[in-house]
Amino acid sequence: MSNLFYKKLGSGPPIILLHGFCETHRIWDGFGELLATNFSVVAFDLPGFGKSDLISPLSIESVAHRLIQELESMKINHCVLVGHSLGGYVALAMQAAKPELFAGIVLFHSTLFADTEEKKANRNKTIEFVKNYGVAPFVDTFVPNLFHQKEHAAIPAVHAMALETLLDTLLQYSVAMRDRPARDQFLDYNLLILAGRFDAIIPLTVSEQMAALSGRTTLKVLEFSGHMGMLEDQDESVKSIRNFSLPLIV
Repeated sequence: MSNLFYKKLGSGPPIILLHGFCETHRIWDGFGELLATNFSVVAFDLPGFGKSDLISPLSIESVAHRLIQELESMKINHCVLVGHSLGGYVALAMQAAKPELFAGIVLFHSTLFADTEEKKANRNKTIEFVKNYGVAPFVDTFVPNLFHQKEHAAIPAVHAMALETLLDTLLQYSVAMRDRPARDQFLDYNLLILAGRFDAIIPLTVSEQMAALSGRTTLKVLEFSGHMGMLEDQDESVKSIRNFSLPLIV
C-alpha cells in the first residue's frame, strides 16, 4: 500500500481536512489547531503531494479509494470531510463510494458540478503550458489568483508550498480534475458550502446554484475571501465548520 502522510491534532469526534491543488496538509496550519479544541482533526497530504506517494492509475476516484482505505485502517467513521477545492472533489467521491463513513461534507471553495467545456479547455492549456515550461511559471500566476486580499501575508508561503509540487503530480491531477464526473444528484447527505464572495475560481453564483439543489445544504458566504477562506477569513470559516459539525458528530 502506498504511503499516505497525515497530521493528527486534538481529540474527540473526527474531522478530516483535504487540501487543494498544489497544496499540502500545511495549508491547514493554525486552522486545524483551532478546530482541534473540539475535534480530532486529521489533515492529509493527498497522494503525490507533500509526503504522500503518488498512486497509479490516478483519478479522483482512486484517490478517494486510497483515503477510505486509510480511514478504515485508522478505524475512523462517522466523520465530517472538509475538502478545499480539489480536496472537495475527493471528498465528494469518498461520499459517493462509502456514504456510511461520513456524517457530513464541507465543500470549501469547491463544486459539485463537472468542468464546463470552457474549463476543460483551460485545463488542457495548463497541461500543455506546464509540459513546455515547468511548474514554476504556472505557480507564479496561479497562486496570486487564489487570493482576494492581494497583499495577504500568507501568499509567499503558499507560493513556496505550490513550488514543491512535482511535475507528474501537477499534470496527472489536472487530467483527473478535468475528467471527474458531476456529483449534483442524490444529495441525500448533510452538506455545507463555504463560498468566497470574491472567489475567481468558484464564482459565488455557482455556489448559490449548488445550495438550491437540496434542503440538506447550507451555504455560508465568506465576505472577505477569494479562494482561500482558511487564510483570508479564518475565524468565520472555523466557526462555520464547528457549528455545522457539532450537531452531526458529537
